[in-house]
Amino acid sequence: MLLAFFIVLNAISSYEEIKTEQVRRSVLMTFAKDITLETPEASTQADDAQAMKEGHAFDRLEALFTAQIAGFEAVQSKSRGVMMVRVPYADFKESVMALGQKDLTQYPSRRAIRDNFFLPTLVSILRSDLDGAPTRIEILLGTKSNPAQTQNQNPKRIKEIIDDAGTLSQTLEQQGMPQRLLNIGIEKGDPDFVNLVFRKYVPFSLIEEKGGVENDR
Repeated sequence: MLLAFFIVLNAISSYEEIKTEQVRRSVLMTFAKDITLETPEASTQADDAQAMKEGHAFDRLEALFTAQIAGFEAVQSKSRGVMMVRVPYADFKESVMALGQKDLTQYPSRRAIRDNFFLPTLVSILRSDLDGAPTRIEILLGTKSNPAQTQNQNPKRIKEIIDDAGTLSQTLEQQGMPQRLLNIGIEKGDPDFVNLVFRKYVPFSLIEEKGGVENDR
């Protein structure tokens, strides 16, 4: 009888997109306080290559991840100048280390490039000053327990993570990433994922002038 009741209830129910969108935004804002969650809008350009050349750095970064890495999650706050991306570590490392990549922003169309273009395009976006300053990236590799505890209990694992971090850092710097725009650390978290934090770069000199407490690590 209950099954029949719910079948009838579902049949007479109506779907109102406006109301469901309001509920969705309410839930998202509850669990992501102070973070601006924007509904993606259609690009004004014909392809991803153009979308990565114009607009806010965070939007161009999200277009790059969409084009090259599946299964990532991103949240951004342009007012606070922060974007966070969670991505499978294996996919991220493969995209960074792939050989023969070219900078997609230097080509008029994505059709001009096949295979991977993640690394040089990432560096190009981060180095650009289209938003008034370059963008800094912090790469956080995960360990199942506290890094200090892991160091005591399983130093071999910490060495593996440090070696991976060194390889990533060296590859990014060889591609042209300035050291001041790059930081790699270890945090407690799922080792199968890597957390990327993007921030607008602010030099120490400007922080001191403003009397702020920001830490440009």
